[in-house]
Amino acid sequence: MPYKDAEQKREWERLHRKERRARRRELRREEAAREEPRPEAQSLIGGASSLLLPLAAGGALAAYNPKLAIGAGGLTLAVAIFYKKDWSWWIAGMLLLVVGVFIQWNLKTEGE
Repeated sequence: MPYKDAEQKREWERLHRKERRARRRELRREEAAREEPRPEAQSLIGGASSLLLPLAAGGALAAYNPKLAIGAGGLTLAVAIFYKKDWSWWIAGMLLLVVGVFIQWNLKTEGE
């Protein structure tokens, strides 16, 4: 709207007010949809310090039945992948898997 005459500019704005308002409303809706807050998934584990309890439980499970520990480790890794959990879930799953496989391997070598 490069008007040199201020009166012509005011007249143009008066005539196109509805269109300008509709366009601004549409832009606000688009911006609100883009910036809509997405709620974070709630964490089941508070922090890295609370990683010890699941590991202790996994160690006891591995001593009782290594196959269950392997399954629990795999399930923990699957949850970490699916829900995009932090590194502590990955470490817990890997440790459960490794301890379960190690104990299972020891039981097989002792049996032979």
